[in-house]
Amino acid sequence: MDIDPAQVDRRSLYQWLIGCVVPRPIAWITTINEQQVVNLAPFSFFNGVTASPPIVSVAIAHRDPMKDTLRNLIANGEAVIHLAPSTAIEQVHQSGADYARHISEITELGLATIPSIRVRPPRLVDAQVALECRLLQTVPVGTPATTLCLLEVVHFHVADAVIGADGFPDAKLLRAPARLGGRNYLSAASWEVIEQPLQVVSAEKRLTR
Repeated sequence: MDIDPAQVDRRSLYQWLIGCVVPRPIAWITTINEQQVVNLAPFSFFNGVTASPPIVSVAIAHRDPMKDTLRNLIANGEAVIHLAPSTAIEQVHQSGADYARHISEITELGLATIPSIRVRPPRLVDAQVALECRLLQTVPVGTPATTLCLLEVVHFHVADAVIGADGFPDAKLLRAPARLGGRNYLSAASWEVIEQPLQVVSAEKRLTR
């Protein structure tokens, strides 16, 4: 099947893209508004950008009115990005519903939080990874414009239970769920971690730097 993006409507293009770019990590983001209401929402156009300083990207699609996460980020520049625990797929999905601005998804879903160290939005107690972030830059992309948010990680929280023998997060222990196409998710119990040996290149074929 061949698809010409110029001949396809925007909604269908979205379905093609999320169906082809899989699996995607889920950024489960807490932000806080001017009334101190904590918002929680999931975003799967999310990834790392650079390590020095540590910067991640989250793309937030256009919506009218603007999504609470983006509104809060623009207003105060702070967020906590969580990797959801493998048991929380139902809560992740429900937190993406269209709740009114004065309603906290945290309260609605009965989730526990704990104060962050460097930013105002709290972090989720049950999340095995939480990244306290400050907004670095927003970049409008596309028509209508999706907002690409670049956020600097100013503090890492990682549960001891997912740290491997090398002192870093171990994928076999973390097993964070991922987003697929449609309304589908990849369960932590459904994927296999395949570890490969160190790449070896002979001296005569090695790149000289």
